Amino acid sequence: MLRVSGRALANTRVTIRPLLVAVTFVWGVLWFALLGAHALFNPDEGRYAEIPREMLASGNLLVPRLNGIIYIEKPPLQYWASVASYRLFGVSDWSARVPVGIAGLLTILLVYGFVGRVWGKAAAWRASLVGGSMLLPVLMAHHLTLDTSLTLFTTAALAAFCLAQIESSHPGRSHRWMLIAWVAAALGVLTKGIVAVFLPAVTLVVYSLLQRDRRVWRRLSLRAGLPLFMLVAAPWFIGMSREVPGFLDFFFVREHLQRYLTTIEQRQEPWWFFLPVLLVGLLPWVPSAVRALATGWRSRVRRGDFDMRRFLWCWVVVTVVFFSASDSKLVPYILPVYPPLWMLMASGDEAAERRDTARTAWVLAICGVLLASFAIAQPALAHRFGVSAYSLTLRPALFVIAFVLIVGAIASRRARRDLELAHIAIAATAFASVATLLYAARGLTPLYSGEPLARAVAGEVGSAPVYAVRTYDQTLPFYLGRTVTLVAERNEMDFGLRLEPWRSIESWAEFAAQWRGAPQAFAVVDERDLEELRNRGLSLYVRARAGREVLVSRNQRLRRVSSSFSSRRNSKPNIVSMMSSQRARH
Repeated sequence: MLRVSGRALANTRVTIRPLLVAVTFVWGVLWFALLGAHALFNPDEGRYAEIPREMLASGNLLVPRLNGIIYIEKPPLQYWASVASYRLFGVSDWSARVPVGIAGLLTILLVYGFVGRVWGKAAAWRASLVGGSMLLPVLMAHHLTLDTSLTLFTTAALAAFCLAQIESSHPGRSHRWMLIAWVAAALGVLTKGIVAVFLPAVTLVVYSLLQRDRRVWRRLSLRAGLPLFMLVAAPWFIGMSREVPGFLDFFFVREHLQRYLTTIEQRQEPWWFFLPVLLVGLLPWVPSAVRALATGWRSRVRRGDFDMRRFLWCWVVVTVVFFSASDSKLVPYILPVYPPLWMLMASGDEAAERRDTARTAWVLAICGVLLASFAIAQPALAHRFGVSAYSLTLRPALFVIAFVLIVGAIASRRARRDLELAHIAIAATAFASVATLLYAARGLTPLYSGEPLARAVAGEVGSAPVYAVRTYDQTLPFYLGRTVTLVAERNEMDFGLRLEPWRSIESWAEFAAQWRGAPQAFAVVDERDLEELRNRGLSLYVRARAGREVLVSRNQRLRRVSSSFSSRRNSKPNIVSMMSSQRARH
């Protein structure tokens, strides 16, 4: 058996440092470059890119509007961050994702700093390598939703709370850490609502019962922390309650209680939905994560003392159970689970890490073989199941990813004697695979984005009206740089349209009259409605297609129309006064 001397191992670790620095630099450059790798996905990315674009255009940072319509389902903190990004870098899909990319990066750096403080630099590097290459966290840090930003603030609150308990023998330091935790929780509320305080509260209850640790409740700094929390979080809610009638009821009752307890959003999934999501999202680090979950509940300190590993474990379990119990489920909801898992995974002993690393190499190899097999069979499968031909554009990327995974598996096995080098090989392989997938997604653009439709008429729309007939591609206003008029379509805009009904067209007859009376007009329709519109005698010329959506124009030859012609929507400065005047007239 080959034996390696201690001096040789020390020299190996010294040579790894430059490699680690180089890998980190390349990873950081790619991290931000990939934010613009593909077009915005409909609906989520279009929605969260368009709202701040309209804030920037109107100068109103208080009331979020989507397609010109009041949209108060979520708080504004990430919208404000996107407005700042637009001001710095201009309006683009890349700049729209910059706040999310920064939030994902800061979460990894936060975990690195926290783990380094508690368990040392080697554990900190392991945690950051895992966090920077795990499938779902990396994907979601390059996808414009609110969940990555929420994860940053919940992780900050978690880390600050744990440090407050660790520093309990120094009351001043403990108090300062708790104030940071309160501020982080408030920023989480301003990002996605009361879930940012509900999850920590339930976790604290479960942990204190399991550990029989009642002292954590006495170290919450409530007298200073709660007012500080309200000072940060409350002003926007107070301003909105004064500006928008029915805001508090809609936001807290409809968007929190009813969304969680009922199927109002039509997002119901089986109770076990998040278990496979969690498992797939852990790739390729599944063995280490499973080991951490299987052992993290075991207490390593006496009952009544703070056990950080057990607290992290409780956070993971409570989050999974909380979202699994809801009648509204989406894949990104589970994201706050991952950073505590990185911490647990990094806290294992070296022998366990070596076993996990060897098994992770097998995970890479198996995934590579499965992807290669799928890519080989993809044309036959697409033909048999009638899948869009666009899906075949991913085939070269699947072969590349399969090759990278297999090579990475071999490299990590060869480096197994040096744990750091093996972790670098696995992390680089995993991140390169996700980066390839993100870049290849551009080939599927017509299936998930309205960008091709907007590009087909770029520079030709001018001030002509644009309609969305019984459909609404949320990326289209962003790429057009202007709002569109909804026709017979309400969905999530129902609350705003009840306040401002003049911002949409309900009847087909009214739409047909406006269409015929316009010198030039555009509309996006579902291909199934195209023939019905023609049967109503409307002049329609197909300009572009994206998936099932068709962009049509009033005239075949496009010409810029006078700015005096505009859609029927008008900006109304004060909703309350408008509703009052309507009531007075009636």
